[in-house]
Amino acid sequence: MGPFAPRCCALALLCSVLVLAAVLVRAESFTVTRDVTMSSTSFDDYTMVLDLSSSSADVVTVQLINSQVSGNGLTIKNARGSTPSSARLSMSMAITTVAQSAITLSGVMPANSDIRIVATTSSLAPAQSLFDFSGLALDSNATVMVENTAVTWPKDSINTGSIVLISAGSNAVGIKNTAALFVLNATAINGASVVRVDTQSSFPISKGAALAVDYGRCERCSSALVSINVPLVVDASSLFRVANCKVVGASNGLLTSAGSITVSDKSAYLIYDSAVESGALFSFPAGLEDASEAYPFAVSGGSTVSFLNLKGSSTGVAAGQSVPNSLEQSNAIGGGCVISDKELRVASEYRSHGLSVETVVDSQGASSGTCANAKCIPGNTKPGATVSGTELCTCQCSSTKHHSPFCTSVVDPMQNYDPNVWCTVPDCITCDRLDPSNRCTECDTGYSLTSDYQCKAITTITTTTTTTKAPTCTAPHCSVCAAGSGSICSSCRSPYTLSNGVCVANTNIAAGAHTATLAAAVCVAAALYAL
Repeated sequence: MGPFAPRCCALALLCSVLVLAAVLVRAESFTVTRDVTMSSTSFDDYTMVLDLSSSSADVVTVQLINSQVSGNGLTIKNARGSTPSSARLSMSMAITTVAQSAITLSGVMPANSDIRIVATTSSLAPAQSLFDFSGLALDSNATVMVENTAVTWPKDSINTGSIVLISAGSNAVGIKNTAALFVLNATAINGASVVRVDTQSSFPISKGAALAVDYGRCERCSSALVSINVPLVVDASSLFRVANCKVVGASNGLLTSAGSITVSDKSAYLIYDSAVESGALFSFPAGLEDASEAYPFAVSGGSTVSFLNLKGSSTGVAAGQSVPNSLEQSNAIGGGCVISDKELRVASEYRSHGLSVETVVDSQGASSGTCANAKCIPGNTKPGATVSGTELCTCQCSSTKHHSPFCTSVVDPMQNYDPNVWCTVPDCITCDRLDPSNRCTECDTGYSLTSDYQCKAITTITTTTTTTKAPTCTAPHCSVCAAGSGSICSSCRSPYTLSNGVCVANTNIAAGAHTATLAAAVCVAAALYAL
């Protein structure tokens, strides 16, 4: 072998690495500037950039239907440096299957946006979370709804993933200015939790904002159903709520709050109608800075903390501790709680279990004949009315701009939610809670969801005399056309990307191809030089 052989081998290895790296640069990206509908699309290392700054429409509608997410997943983010827009984003993802991957909502979401992610199923690896909300910031009427989600992690494994993970990012995180995150009807099996907040700094819910976890279920979870590992701040008529949740097959509880809690300025911290099959309800670790100190849970400024209709073997509050430990011109309300098979009926019984309750309500939600507003936002609610007959207490909002049933500043999904709603859309398993007579979110086997949320048979109808033949697909660069159309595409050939039924060239892939060509040219030149 000649003396130049080692140099040739090294060059060959370097060239192989260059070409391989160039080929792997195939991440796809699409910028949303107008209405978009994608059906039966597969996402892998796909980024959707929301840029409404150039839109003249009042509403920009984005629909992702029957999607599959795998590999490096799907990322949705706002355009960097985009100017504020008067257009409102209405985005929905319905019937999504995720295989060992993630859906990421990153950074600051557009103002006045409504993002609904409905009917997502997933099987994940031990450390994976389904919804990765890195640096998530919801501001100025931005709402994210995660609804009807079921996720399974491996059995008999050390699993650390959650359905929703809110983590740190390059920007300040939090929910403020009538923005909201609602997690509704989510089931985690063998995972860590349904919702985990781990942002490395305090997490604010401020100025009419809301964070709510409703109808969640944790089966054999390694952590609490809701796990908050940073200080939580709820202020200015805002809401934190965990309701109608259940923990089974584990003893890690309903709620863990590893940082301090501050509730102020007519806000509400509500835990109700939930149960832990075995184990404690809560984990409020005392002595965050000093082992002798009480857990810092301060409530002030006409705010409300409620513990209602909870069931567990214990509260989990350490002996000698009180939750909340500071209550100034505010109210701590209890009612209907059953601890170790014994119902707590008076305030002293709640205090003996570490819950520093001042007011105990009856099954109607009243105390001494007056409604206690135990589930209402104090800053948005009229004083409690006198109980009438056997009617349950309800929240009476102080302004028409506040929303029933609890007078939130944002629209609350509990306003019209019925877990037992009767679905009337033909061939539909689960109807949209907002319009159960006309909109489906999950179709029966053999049917697929259409862009108008109806269910259509997947198979071609064949009779003894005729066979329905699909039109020939003539859309450029298209592999599969939309049902019943020969010119509207639903799936593009690589390296093209679907945009409103049309296949467009992907600039990232083109760049990857250019890089690969350049790398190959460099290798050829290097090889000639080596000779």
